[in-house]
Parts: sequence; structure tokens; C-alpha cells
Amino acid sequence: MILRFLGAQWIAVGFIGAVSFAISVLVARMLGPDQFGLYAIALSVGAIVAILADGGFAKLLQRERARSSATLTELLPKLPGLAYGHALLVILTLSFFSVILSPTYALTSLATIWFFGTVALNQFGLAILRGDGRLVRDASWQIGNRSFTAVCAALALLLGASHPWQVLMAQFIGASAFGFLVVRYLRVSPLFNLSPKVYQALLPFIWLDLATTLHLRVDMVLFQFLDLPKIEVGQYGVAYRLIDATLLLASPVGLILFRRFRQNVILPSKIIKEILPALIVATLIGMGLLFLLWLFSNELVALTYGPAYQGAGTLLLVLGGALVFLLPNGVLNQAALALGLERWFAISASIAALISIVGNLLLIPTYGIMAAAWMTVLTEAILGACLTAGIILQSRQLKEIKEE
Repeated sequence: MILRFLGAQWIAVGFIGAVSFAISVLVARMLGPDQFGLYAIALSVGAIVAILADGGFAKLLQRERARSSATLTELLPKLPGLAYGHALLVILTLSFFSVILSPTYALTSLATIWFFGTVALNQFGLAILRGDGRLVRDASWQIGNRSFTAVCAALALLLGASHPWQVLMAQFIGASAFGFLVVRYLRVSPLFNLSPKVYQALLPFIWLDLATTLHLRVDMVLFQFLDLPKIEVGQYGVAYRLIDATLLLASPVGLILFRRFRQNVILPSKIIKEILPALIVATLIGMGLLFLLWLFSNELVALTYGPAYQGAGTLLLVLGGALVFLLPNGVLNQAALALGLERWFAISASIAALISIVGNLLLIPTYGIMAAAWMTVLTEAILGACLTAGIILQSRQLKEIKEE
């Protein structure tokens, strides 16, 4: 059963990764480095929009559908409607303020908010399937969702789209079309009444998602604030997209690891024994990928994105150093969530984000965009150290409780 689930998820991830990568290459080649830099910034801002629209509901839906908490059992049937209502309110609010605060980039802002807001809406359906254990159907929905958005993006580019907002708006149309099918299947209607009990449960997840996204994406936002050349931002963007593709391929393993860790949460010695081999394998894979990038980073960028992004090879090599920490951190992330360390995880990610913000603001004006790549490596190492400390402390506490 696990192999069947893992196989389906890997097929979905492989498909999504290949399609996303192809769209990324197509956008980069057709828009050029200058416009792709703006597109990369929009994607980073969109990740924050998705978190606000999600509001932690996806993780809560997945957890409660798997096994409902005593305090939320009565509200379980209403959770999907509350999730949709929350997301729609966030999308409308952000749309209003984006037009008021950033009229120059109003079209790009609106397209970004609408696309990523709709992505968050569609994720609620996937979360329900994952909570119910229907990972094969979840995989098929992931493929369907990405197919709709990719076809629309490709059509927009082939029809002559020359600005990021046009590509983002096309993907919004595709996501909305698929979202209509999801809503019909789930038979859900948005509810706009706020439940304090629900938002109390959501708070740790919202904090965690925001802290994690800031930690991972704050550099792209700071590039706009520091007014770096769009060509350099575009080069950094393509290098980071290649790193993202690697992490996407590793994500199905995280789903399986979380389930295994969660099942053994009352057996601290066993969970530690399962974490260690996974950490070792992840670290070795990260080191192997870094070695390959040391040999072929320039060739990889030229092959995928073309000669216009030649300067991204060095950035990719430095960011490849982060893989030595990013992949093991993926294991630690799942272990922390399985052990109920959401708050510790959020605090750790907040520390990493703060260090990233301060470090980038201090170093980028002097050392340029390369400083952001090195800060990524440093903050991933810090996050890994914090998570390791939290997991060890929690395991010791669980062991003491069991012995009593």
C-alpha cells in the first residue's frame, strides 16, 4: 500500500515538476531576464499570499480528517466551508489594498493574488483527500490542477504574452476552472462566520507557514526593496527554480516519513532510530548533488534556460550548498510536526528568517546578489541545528514520561 501511494505521489510530483520546469523555462526564454526577474518576485510574493489565503486550514483539514480532535469534532463538517470563506475574504482584502498601495504594479499584484489565492482554495480539496488517506486520488488531482494552469500559461505565451501579469492571469483562469470541478465534487459552500475555537487551532500553523515562507522567500522580496538589477534577480530566480525542482521531487518521501514518525510518536527511541538513517541518506544525496553542480552548474543553466542566464551558474553552485542542509531539514521538519513541535518549528523558522533579513540587508549592498545565496546556506544550517535541538529535547521528555 505504501509503495502504491508513494508511486502515485512520485508520478504526480514528476509530472508537476517537469511541467513547472518547462513553464519556467518557457517564461524565462520568452520574457527575458528583465521581465523574468519581476515574475520571480511575483512568485515569491505569491507564496506569502497563498499562506494568508490558506490560513493554516489545509494542515488543519488534513489532521482533523485523519483523526479529529475532541475540541473540533462538532465543527468538523463545517471546516471546509470555513476554509473557503476565510480564503475568499483574504483574497478580496488583499486585492483592495494592492490596488491602493501599489497602483504602478496593480495588474501584476492582482494577477498574483488571484492566482495564488485560487491555488490555496484548491489545496483544501487536496488536504481533505490526504486526511482521508486517498493519496492516489490526491495525486490525480495534483496532475489535473497543474495541467489546467500549465495549458493556460502556455497558450498565453504562444499568443504573445510579454508581461508577467499576463502569464499569471492565464494561470489564474486555469486554476479557477479546476477549482470549479473541486467545489462541485466536494459540494462545499463558503461560510463567513469566524470561529474563535477554529482560529485558536490554526494560529500555530499560520505562524509556521509564514515563518517558513519568509525564511525561504524573503531574499526575492528584498531584491525589489533594494532595487537590484532585474537581470541579476532573473539569474537568481532561475538558479532557485532548479533547487526548488529538487525539493519537489523529495516531497512525497516527506508524506511517508510523517506517517511513520507519527505512528511511533509514543516510542521515542524508535522514532530516533528512524530519523537517523533518513538524515544520513538525505545528507549524502545533498552532498552528491552539490558535487554534480560543482562540475556542471554552468552547463545545466545553459541547457535549460539558455545563454541569456549564463551568470546563474555560479549562483546555482552556491545555492547547491544549501541542499546539504535543505534535504536533511526536510526530514527534521516532518519529525518536528509528528512530535507536535509546531511552535518550536515556527520559532526556529522565525529565527532563520530574521537572520536572513538582517544578513541580506547588511551584505547585499556591498557584495551583491551572491550574498543572498550564501545567506540561504547559512540560514538552512541554523534552522537544522534548531530543529535537531528541539527533537532531541522532545524525545527525552517523551522517554521520561513513558518511564514514569
